Amino acid sequence: MPKYNYGCNVCNREWAQWHSMDAPSIECPHCFSKNIEKVPSNFITITKATQEKKAAKENVVDHIEENREILRNMRENAKNEDVLNND
Repeated sequence: MPKYNYGCNVCNREWAQWHSMDAPSIECPHCFSKNIEKVPSNFITITKATQEKKAAKENVVDHIEENREILRNMRENAKNEDVLNND
């Protein structure tokens, strides 16, 4: 079943919805308007010049390191917020 992105022309909200290609008409889950349209989804293309061949282990290690950095930043931000809130 494909996932479609929609936007409401009445309340200007966007959402994603899974349904079959022959599903009945869709309505906005926020304002229940039928004045909606499909929104193109984002996609990327990789050319051979930029494509890197990595082993699965290398990909896992890269993702772990990225997540560690994100966690470090989150901890630092939380510490800074605690200092500001305690003053």
